[in-house]
Amino acid sequence: MAEDSEWVVESIAGYLGSPEWIIPLTDFIENKCSVFDDEEENKLSYTEIHQQYKQVVEKLLENYMQEVGISEQQFLDACTSPYAKSKALQALFQPVLASDDFQMFRSLMVQK
Repeated sequence: MAEDSEWVVESIAGYLGSPEWIIPLTDFIENKCSVFDDEEENKLSYTEIHQQYKQVVEKLLENYMQEVGISEQQFLDACTSPYAKSKALQALFQPVLASDDFQMFRSLMVQK
């Protein structure tokens, strides 16, 4: 089981560093980041953009997982495995985590 999680994490980490992942995500962030400001108040438009971001992330991950034969359960197990908790991998997984964490997403958009 641990070995299974390890190859899944390594596979996904490789994908998260690839142009197939980076380019669409960077394009999305660059096109939408101008809407965000440093003020504490969250605008309704932020939530709408976060939902769009979530859809982009989910679609990219679904396509990749289907392509390499990773099930949703394998993905979830891998993400919660000790192997996925290293500092380097946490930074790599941040854009994925931001799809479910609005504050992390907002930070990504504001710092851009």
